[in-house]
Amino acid sequence: MSDNAVAMLQYGTRDLRETEVPKPKLVEGSALLRVEACGLCGSDIESLRGEDWATFPRIMGHEIVGTVEAVGPGGRPDLKVGDRVAVDPWIPCGGCRYCLAGMGQFCDRNPFDNSRLACYGYITTDNEPGLWGGYSSHVYLHPMAVTYQIPDSIDPLDAALWQPMAAGIQWAVKEPGLTVGSTVAILGCGQRGLTSTLAARGAGAATIIVTGLGKDARKLALATEFGADHAIDVEQEDLKERIDHITGGEGVDIVVDTSSFSIQPVVDSISLVRKGGTIVFAGLKAKEVDGFPVDEAIMKGIRMQGVLGMPPDAYRRSIALIATGEVPIAQMRTHVFDYHEGMKAVDTLSGKIEGEDAINVVLSHEG
Repeated sequence: MSDNAVAMLQYGTRDLRETEVPKPKLVEGSALLRVEACGLCGSDIESLRGEDWATFPRIMGHEIVGTVEAVGPGGRPDLKVGDRVAVDPWIPCGGCRYCLAGMGQFCDRNPFDNSRLACYGYITTDNEPGLWGGYSSHVYLHPMAVTYQIPDSIDPLDAALWQPMAAGIQWAVKEPGLTVGSTVAILGCGQRGLTSTLAARGAGAATIIVTGLGKDARKLALATEFGADHAIDVEQEDLKERIDHITGGEGVDIVVDTSSFSIQPVVDSISLVRKGGTIVFAGLKAKEVDGFPVDEAIMKGIRMQGVLGMPPDAYRRSIALIATGEVPIAQMRTHVFDYHEGMKAVDTLSGKIEGEDAINVVLSHEG
């Protein structure tokens, strides 16, 4: 067994280099994970461009699934060698008001130097032992790292969808209070728009509307397979008119905006939701929204909820749901790359590779 892990370190914008990193000497409460798979999301695109909150060098990748290879002295009650686990991206302090409320993603006691976020994929390698991202053969599990057990029956590539599925459960169902008979518009048909569709259908939504662009024909078709009643190309149809027709002019109970960068869905959401309805903003825009119709939001009595990450309960529910084999989530997977091909994987997800129509992209560490 090698004393070194192999990782793709990011040194700057579009600068990934294969590097050997010594495997750490474990301390009490820590562990070493052999990575099986790491899913990609839109934030990886920003990361490769150097447009996020990270500093360098670092190892990208925060949707991590693997097998525990070693545990620190004294053991750890929630982990043993051979366990298959998913790693919560956020490393909590465990004692602040947010961590105590199960909201570790908002923890404001960052223990890492030169890293703005205490989140896997964003912690710089000068924070020992350096193995803080999934674009690597191994990941260091901090003593405060939160993990979730994954049954051996789940294929590693399917298991890598645990985080997108958790987003669907939290954003489309739990946060807005979706119940049997709800009407919901899901803006954006990427991974999290599609898992939101699955979650909404599973929770008993009466009407599910999913939107996308002309280039999203494949995703919109999959949304229909996943249970969407209406899949709307907003470049071909007037979204407000169509939703008014579907809902008899009332608007939907819930709008979930999963789209990234585009600010138009934020403005659209106000006109699409019914009086007293709920809007969940989940897609980061990296810019401010001009012309936000705040008066309309007030007059309609709309509840607006921003979301960042998911709480542990959503992750546990996601893994349990995937383990049933009853959700066709694997249909989202379009590309699998070796982790050495991190640059190509991100470019594929971002649409930079001509002829490739990506939905779910995974880095595999299983040879």
